[in-house]
Amino acid sequence: QSCVKAEVRVCSCLFLQVFDLRQCHRQMQQQAATAQAAAAAQAAAVAGNIPGPGSVGGIAPAVSLSAAAGIGVDDLRRLCILRLSFVKGWGPDYPRQSIKHTPCWVEVHLHRALQLLDEVLHTMPLADPGPAN
Repeated sequence: QSCVKAEVRVCSCLFLQVFDLRQCHRQMQQQAATAQAAAAAQAAAVAGNIPGPGSVGGIAPAVSLSAAAGIGVDDLRRLCILRLSFVKGWGPDYPRQSIKHTPCWVEVHLHRALQLLDEVLHTMPLADPGPAN
């Protein structure tokens, strides 16, 4: 589930919540934890340290988590950005597939959401670098 609510046409008399900070924060924490777990599983698989019935030489569990390991800081940062189009619509139901093809749009960077992302990233434990030689 996304932090940003569905695309909707808005008239001047309508109030509409388009962003939920709490939901965004939970999603950041969940995605960051999933990515970190996937990276740890891949490192363990490479080292051959994943036992269990689902593993084939330690590779199968890492393969199942490989998509999560592809989550990066930029993916999490995108949760903190709203793009708003004026006048023209865009998306799968419109001729314009991207907001960048509309004549008038703005991008809003949500500072509190970015602050929370910074906190999430700083509270993640660092990967164990192993013993120094």
